[in-house]
Amino acid sequence: MMIYISKGVASKEGGENSARVSRCGKEYHLSEEQAQLWQAGRFSIANANNNKKQSAVWGLESMGLVEAAEPDETARYRLLTNCVICLSNQPASGVTLDKNERLAWKWLKNAGFKLTISELVYLAEQNIRPDPSFFGKDNWHNLIHAIYTRETIFDRILEAKMEESPARNRTVNAVLGLLRKKRIVFV
Repeated sequence: MMIYISKGVASKEGGENSARVSRCGKEYHLSEEQAQLWQAGRFSIANANNNKKQSAVWGLESMGLVEAAEPDETARYRLLTNCVICLSNQPASGVTLDKNERLAWKWLKNAGFKLTISELVYLAEQNIRPDPSFFGKDNWHNLIHAIYTRETIFDRILEAKMEESPARNRTVNAVLGLLRKKRIVFV
């Protein structure tokens, strides 16, 4: 079995038995099977539980339209480390956010740059609260200095450290909740 999450945005135009997905300036035309699998992972982590589905997911992964992993205790986090978290263009729904989702949403909406899952986990772990002194393009350097220290500045160190963080699962759940509630998309 394999788990995966979709990346990209569905284009409005698509055929009866197909779909079009846009990601990073490229448009992809998906077959019916690919479209169904991509849709299954669009707002939550999906399973590919047979060889045929796994093969199709690998094809989508080679196009950059999904991230896939073997399921284990850190797989959901690792899937998100390879996704860019972007705010959705859809108007916010009236669905209520829980405490952790509100915290992640406030960071994502106000940071002034695109935060990664490892940066969000670090902010939660260190109990760094969203504050206007960290918000916007004029204050992004304050947020960078709060996250990146001598221990976390080197390539992929923060990502590796946050894989073991006690804040990992609650932050991953919050980000996946925002995805499910269509507040964010992954690209």
